[in-house]
Amino acid sequence: MALQKGHIHAKKTPPKKPHQQKDSKTKACYNCHRKRLRCDKSLPSCLKCSINGEECLGYGIVLRWAAYPLLNGLSSKEKWYMHHFATIVCRDLVSIDQKERNPFRAIIPLVRKFDYLQSVVLATAAMHLSTLHKYQGQSLPSESALVDALMLKSRALHLLRAAISDDTLTDKAMILSAIVFLVNLDLIDSGRGGWKAHVEAARRLISSLYLTRAHLDGAIAPLVNAIAADCLTYRIYGSTISGNTWSSENTIDDGVVLPYILQNAEAYSYHCAPPAILQIILSASQVCSGSSTTLETDGGVERIATAAALLHKARNFDVQTWVYSINGLPPDDDLEARVSVASAHRAAACLFVLLSVPEAGLLELPLLEPKDLVHEILGHLSCIPEDHVHLKGTVWPTFIVGAETDDLNERAWCLERLVAVWTKNPWTYPWGYVHTATEMLQEIWRSKDLAAQQGDDGINWLQRLKATGNSCLIV
Repeated sequence: MALQKGHIHAKKTPPKKPHQQKDSKTKACYNCHRKRLRCDKSLPSCLKCSINGEECLGYGIVLRWAAYPLLNGLSSKEKWYMHHFATIVCRDLVSIDQKERNPFRAIIPLVRKFDYLQSVVLATAAMHLSTLHKYQGQSLPSESALVDALMLKSRALHLLRAAISDDTLTDKAMILSAIVFLVNLDLIDSGRGGWKAHVEAARRLISSLYLTRAHLDGAIAPLVNAIAADCLTYRIYGSTISGNTWSSENTIDDGVVLPYILQNAEAYSYHCAPPAILQIILSASQVCSGSSTTLETDGGVERIATAAALLHKARNFDVQTWVYSINGLPPDDDLEARVSVASAHRAAACLFVLLSVPEAGLLELPLLEPKDLVHEILGHLSCIPEDHVHLKGTVWPTFIVGAETDDLNERAWCLERLVAVWTKNPWTYPWGYVHTATEMLQEIWRSKDLAAQQGDDGINWLQRLKATGNSCLIV
């Protein structure tokens, strides 16, 4: 459902044509092409391959495994999973896939040397295929891939326990990579798994790698930077709605190490969120988690002052200057679309501050009323077409604004946008946490509407959600 006129008041800039990649469905799949058969070009595998019980090798360029002799020991199914990881999963993990510069593909030559890494990469690819089949209504292929994913995940955890004592820099970097991919696996599944324990374990490894000023091998440094940035970004987003208690250890949440790690990977991050805004979100989460003690001791004055400072910092952050100064973006990237996504994050961060510290609403700051921020966020989001590659970076702000609004049209629009990320978007993004976000939104709306009928209790939806002990990760 489209938003009615008048619902969005933020200034909109017509988006540029979305970043294009070659259509891989213009030709038959690899198997049909090789056998000279007519292909129905279904995704993710053609019907003819499914009927014949073959592993469809897809429509893109099939990896030439002879070029990777270390992978020759894999079974045909494992090679298919590795192909899917290299061509599809790695594409999902970045904002725009620059094939020669995608840091996550650096894992592929390493998987035979580190057995736990091989298992978790194969598990991630199998889970990705499972969710893709499931959302397309293909139950049998989905169940088969899911069984493989769970078995490979179990094997990866077993192998990781044996390798956890390895203490060279490269070993730590590879263990970090495997642990963060366990988080990705949970996100692909549903976002409801054991991601928090993995994030905390990975954060300790990040501290060991970065606080000691260790020098990683140049070949794996971009991969480790991207992995570390993803881990910390997941932790920040996870802190926003999770009711769990986080570790009080603050070694990398300062104003030096955290922005350094995030800035190293900002050209790759599919969230397209400015590191400065992510820091504001984290600070608001930390203020929220310590709310009861502070409120009792000083009446909330310190919390209000902190919230006011965070709001001032967010509103004064120049999104456009940040976007146009990012190093390493492809020349055909849609920078105006990035500005819209980043601006939506900035406004959503302001709304999150107000929800985390409700007393801050007493400040009556101009253009910082929740209703104003809702309209601003929706305005920025509406500048991103549903078929745009950067749509996958809008999930968190869409969730936050969708949960806040009481307008039925705006709710329906937010729900439709989330559904579009994993069902309508041609970039194929079947990550289960997006589906979980749609379910959670509807639960939040039912709870809000019921509370409104019974009389306002002064508790907002975020406070109510955190009180349930929710452990979902929405990024």
